[in-house]
Amino acid sequence: MIEFSEHETTIKGVALHYSRKLENQFAEDLVLGVNDITSANKARKLTQFFWDMADQAAKDYQADEELEFKVDLEDCMEKLMNIFIGYTKRAGFNQQWIEESNRINDS
Repeated sequence: MIEFSEHETTIKGVALHYSRKLENQFAEDLVLGVNDITSANKARKLTQFFWDMADQAAKDYQADEELEFKVDLEDCMEKLMNIFIGYTKRAGFNQQWIEESNRINDS
């Protein structure tokens, strides 16, 4: 389960905002603690969501779209990346994160 500390409630809120905006029920369930990564495929889905979320956040920033949260989106995305990487690593799927990130970013 992805765990957010009490100091990360805003970051969790941003992840929920984008999971809903992108209509990604899988990601929403992960952030809410309803679902867990139990397979390589699910790890890839989380990785895809992260990069979709980062792209959407960049578009929102460019469009000067306000969130209900007063956050530095770049800093928030960096923190979410670290949380998601740590989560996939603890679940035993770090390699899937790396491979899927490389595929998405053409590395």
